[in-house]
Amino acid sequence: MADAVEQVKERLNVSELIGEYLKLEKAGTNYKALCPFHNEKTPSFMVNAERNFWYCFGCQKGGDIFSFLMEIEGLEFREALERLAERTGVDLPKFQKVDPEEKSQKQKLYEILELSGKFYQHQFEKAKKAKPIKKYLKERAIKPAQSKNFRIGFAPDGWSNLLNFLLSRKHNLADIARSGLLVQKDGTSGASQRDYYDRFRNRIMFPVIDVADRLVGYSARVAPGEDESSAKYINTSQSPIYDKGRVIYGLSQAKLEIKKQDFVIIVEGNLDVVASFSAGVKNTVAVSGTALTVDQINILKRYTKNFKLCFDMDEAGQKAATKSVQLCLTKNVDAEIILLPKGFKDVNDLTMKDIPAWKKAIKNSRQVMDYFFSSIFEKHDKENPKGKKKIAHELLNIIKDISDPIEQSYWIRKLSDAIDIKEDALTEVLERVKVKEDKINRRNQDDNVVRTIKAKKPRGTQLQERILGLVVLYSKQLEKQIKKFKTNLLGEEHRDIWDKILKGETKKLSEKLGQLEAQINYIYNEEGLEENKIEPVSDWQDTCEKLLLLRKEEALADLVKDIKTAEEKDDEESLKFLMEEFSKVSKEIEKLKK
Repeated sequence: MADAVEQVKERLNVSELIGEYLKLEKAGTNYKALCPFHNEKTPSFMVNAERNFWYCFGCQKGGDIFSFLMEIEGLEFREALERLAERTGVDLPKFQKVDPEEKSQKQKLYEILELSGKFYQHQFEKAKKAKPIKKYLKERAIKPAQSKNFRIGFAPDGWSNLLNFLLSRKHNLADIARSGLLVQKDGTSGASQRDYYDRFRNRIMFPVIDVADRLVGYSARVAPGEDESSAKYINTSQSPIYDKGRVIYGLSQAKLEIKKQDFVIIVEGNLDVVASFSAGVKNTVAVSGTALTVDQINILKRYTKNFKLCFDMDEAGQKAATKSVQLCLTKNVDAEIILLPKGFKDVNDLTMKDIPAWKKAIKNSRQVMDYFFSSIFEKHDKENPKGKKKIAHELLNIIKDISDPIEQSYWIRKLSDAIDIKEDALTEVLERVKVKEDKINRRNQDDNVVRTIKAKKPRGTQLQERILGLVVLYSKQLEKQIKKFKTNLLGEEHRDIWDKILKGETKKLSEKLGQLEAQINYIYNEEGLEENKIEPVSDWQDTCEKLLLLRKEEALADLVKDIKTAEEKDDEESLKFLMEEFSKVSKEIEKLKK
């Protein structure tokens, strides 16, 4: 196993793998990129090709090719190893069957969801009560081949059909409950089978498949003829493997075509995706009736940066489209709007009647700002002051989200010409809008990496890691200083790393040493990731003095506690000694501060 891992690492460099997901830019001897694991505006994500590791200064995640693939694709280690071993041609040793109780919690849930998918598909294919659903799909121009491709199923009416089936297949009640497939009855403990019932009953089941081709949840439509006024669609509840804000319906089936066409069509409903596939347009995905999220955009950007949005034509659909577009602008995505012909409310409504019209609508998609200019100017009269004010307010609220300053300047100029208002006045209003929004969002943003690092790493840890990083990078220049260094300033963990570095036992520390090097070689602030130029001897002296001062301050704080305890016990002898130590350490601190 260990040999196989090392072989994969030798055959596949981390920059090659990560370069398939992120746009890497040269940063000295390394590469930098926007981190895919947290929201940021300037790159804090660094890739070290020489040491074969990656590290983010912002969220402080890091590791090798396996940890990156596990993080970005949501895989277990074994799954990541199998995928990369197949890619690099490394043979993996065969493993004995693992006892079900020893399987990871996520793996149990994947098995439960997969089994539920087979159950619902069987019901769709064999149950008599599924006939109206098959008829409905046929009427909606859904081809049988696409029903199979998307594994469409049927949840029969009844309170415990799936629950009984899963229990009969020896799955634990607690695991089934965690899968999101059940609902716990109010006022019950959840310890008994009677405390739960099936979440999905008499519904068309649309399985949600992740990018690793695993069934993780469902979007379920009410059966034709049933009441659609309350909950036309319901989704699997949040679970360890299902997050509605991250899943993208149809991506598993569409990802290859998205790469081939270099654009993705984003629609609102599951049925719209299957209908589009049935019409021959197979680079289509859905976000299940909500606006796009940052996570979903980041996932889709792995395949293309060209998005075409086609949400339902009703008020809710258009609001979701506007929110999605604004988020696309902030994430530097090239977004366009697909407009359906008049009289058609959604994609499926169009494809079942006029497939060529759907393909024409895609071809004639409009750049988002052109679309917003046109639609907003149609709503308001630009010839009167109130109309101008409304146009400016609505458009500036969208222009503010454009991340590219050149593009933003272009649209301000165009707005200025269209409503005959000076650019300076519009820019001033735009800046006020930005400042107001920044104040509102500042608490929730994690772009301020300096603050994040301080919050996550105590100052003592930062100083100790800097000392170790200097040892790794400048051992020859600091030979004298290293010999004189008092290792009692280091904690046990960092002292152990120190000893291994000096002994040359660094094979298992490659990633950690790479991280330490990165923290020395680069600085990250509001301007982004920059190469750091330092003078090792003076930097060493400064860092050691700061760590010594910190240790003295910690010792002084401990003395204060001990003095208080001695006073409470009336221990005069101890108190005298402690006061002398307090005076001594206080003078040492004052000396270090000068």
